[in-house]
Amino acid sequence: MPSIATIISYCSNDFRFIDKCIEEAKIFSKQILIPVCDHFFDGGPENRRLLHHTYARHPECTFLEFPYLPDRLYSQYHNIGPQDTDWSMFWGTTSRYIGFLFLDPSIESVLFLDSDEICEGKAFLDWYTSKEHEPYEALRLAAYYYALRATLRAQKVVNLPLLVKKETFKPLTLFNEIDRAGAYMTHAGPKKERIVGLNGLPFVHHYSWVRTQEECLHKTRTWAHRHDEDWPTLIEKAFNGHTEEAMFGTSHTFSEIEESYFDPLQVRFPSTEARPPGSHVLRIAERDVRRKEIEYVL
Repeated sequence: MPSIATIISYCSNDFRFIDKCIEEAKIFSKQILIPVCDHFFDGGPENRRLLHHTYARHPECTFLEFPYLPDRLYSQYHNIGPQDTDWSMFWGTTSRYIGFLFLDPSIESVLFLDSDEICEGKAFLDWYTSKEHEPYEALRLAAYYYALRATLRAQKVVNLPLLVKKETFKPLTLFNEIDRAGAYMTHAGPKKERIVGLNGLPFVHHYSWVRTQEECLHKTRTWAHRHDEDWPTLIEKAFNGHTEEAMFGTSHTFSEIEESYFDPLQVRFPSTEARPPGSHVLRIAERDVRRKEIEYVL
């Protein structure tokens, strides 16, 4: 197994995706860390039942559940507060930052994923073991983009997941208003974008908008990008005949594909309660983050 850690940012909005995301990541990951905030990024409480079901299904992963701080960030170096427009964006980056601090010392490469990004495990492993990544310290992986259903795919691919060499990556670069893209642009070492598989095709599928209308609305009320657009109006149009152009304008042209790699809408939500979290779920306090920062510096 390569010395790769995958850090998967997760909240219960992405319950439909997380099992598949983990299933694929297990193919190439020595360690899987899943940071989870105990609140959504608008400050509202998380869905504990769905979180507990996720924890119960994946004892092979380490979940890092950390508390939402209503008045400050975990970073000591960023004076950002709830009055700032970028406040919610910095909570998205906080998840990745906390995940990085809890990496196993033996890890060499770190892949930052969102849980609605499904990385084809076999294709990624084939590409990684081909050594094509070795000249670079930071890489952004090309991803297919989907809208409304798993067979409606954008013709233009986008850069999304970030793969870095642990020893040369500065985790504080994650704290910026454009998240992984900002960390990539800030990195001074050799880097490359639009990484595809050995067959020349992307091996990441971004299913962010393959949800029901209500799920899309809840996502946009609670996620880091909630101030970016008038999401309720755009979603209403998209689900009432204006299709994907209502949400994406002319920046993407979508077309139907014959078969989807994965269909999130086929995933069912549990109707029962889950057992309490086990030892693989770590409750992270602010002091734990500070302790890890000291260990990392020393």
